Amino acid sequence: MAQKYKLIERRNLGKDSEDNPRKFYAQAVNNGYVAFDELCSEIAEACTLTSADVKAVLDRMNYCLDKHLRAGRIVQFGEIGNFRLALGSTGSLTEDEFHVSQIKTPRIVFTPGAKLRTTRELTTFEKEQSDDAETETPDDDEQDGPVVQ
Repeated sequence: MAQKYKLIERRNLGKDSEDNPRKFYAQAVNNGYVAFDELCSEIAEACTLTSADVKAVLDRMNYCLDKHLRAGRIVQFGEIGNFRLALGSTGSLTEDEFHVSQIKTPRIVFTPGAKLRTTRELTTFEKEQSDDAETETPDDDEQDGPVVQ
């Protein structure tokens, strides 16, 4: 199944002008959500665990992920990929002037594993049909039968 997208017109970073016109950019169209319970049930159907067992494992996984990220570790999730914290900060002129309060809220960075990278590479795209698009009608000379006016 192709990933649907729509085009969104956005201004460029400078002011709108002839030298810097607005442009159209692709934006992914999400096709709904998969609820956590539904995901757990789907996993349970493919193994010997119950849905409650899957929920318990995923809950503990979240706890362990949090614990190891806070300790500054990269957490390797098998074929899924890796999670790590990334930092940013405002600068200071000297090392002595730097204060821990200059560190911004860390980001959690996910690096996909081989299978998810392949999924990304093999994804195809399809433009979403707009709801307000009019249905095309054939030209008068292409219609079957006589044209009544």
